[in-house]
Amino acid sequence: MMKVALLLSCLGRADVCTGFLSPGRPPRISTLVKGSRYGPPDESIGKSESEDRNLQKIRFRELLSESMVVNDPEHLPRLLANNIELIFSLRGYEGAEVISELVDEAKVEGPEHFQRTVTTVETILTFAEDFVDEATQLDSQNKALLGKIIKTMTLKEKTDLTKEELLDQLMEDERENFTPGFLRHLDGECARIANAPRMTPESARLLEIIRIIQARVLEELGTDLGEAAVVLGQLMGYEKEEELRGVLDAGLTVRGRDFAIEMSALTSEALDGFKKVPGGVDPGLVQRVGYIDLRLNEFLGDGRATP
Repeated sequence: MMKVALLLSCLGRADVCTGFLSPGRPPRISTLVKGSRYGPPDESIGKSESEDRNLQKIRFRELLSESMVVNDPEHLPRLLANNIELIFSLRGYEGAEVISELVDEAKVEGPEHFQRTVTTVETILTFAEDFVDEATQLDSQNKALLGKIIKTMTLKEKTDLTKEELLDQLMEDERENFTPGFLRHLDGECARIANAPRMTPESARLLEIIRIIQARVLEELGTDLGEAAVVLGQLMGYEKEEELRGVLDAGLTVRGRDFAIEMSALTSEALDGFKKVPGGVDPGLVQRVGYIDLRLNEFLGDGRATP
């Protein structure tokens, strides 16, 4: 059910895990309670920073309250994952101070509420610590998989099989490992190389190879979803609405109603799946898929897309 959403989300957003792991792994979440520096907070803190801190406190209080009333144990990890950036923002002295204040405020509500608050805070911090550990492991796995594919593509030894055949076999064997995290890892590597201060011939070649790998992975995933999914993925490359509309309308005119029905099912599934992607999805991607979904519904409503 989530496959289309995850496939498309890799095109629109850097992975939240690698975002926190780059350029290096963040401090363990225990630094929230220890503080990252010594001494009292800076008394010269600006107004904007003070406002940010107050907003941070309000948001974390809301997260605490919502976490304490969760009945379904499967819902809590999703709730915390969706708020992981807020949790990680509570690093250092100020973050520890925010948590300490909320715990102190809980004492006023009585011993039972205080104990529940402390337990919930510990649960949140433990989740974040485990999140970092798992993200580190996944990052290592993604790097290893990318290295394996690049090695296959750049083989120099002569074998009974051509490099293309070896690559085809590898892509098929590793299909289960082509997760949204891996696709975002590829996107992150492309961005890192492209934004480097100096582009060497070697780095330019590596960038070209990784982009080829991106296309091959998306093609491999798209084979399970059909032609409409491949076309939908291609439409994601058009950022200007008028260009996207022109290509989509032309395609619908040629391919007809059955194709529109198939694609409409995919866009509906994707929009529903975006809501379940931990950490959220790039708003621009959601907007483009939503626009395509709207145009498809207009086309199916009267047999043609309205201008």
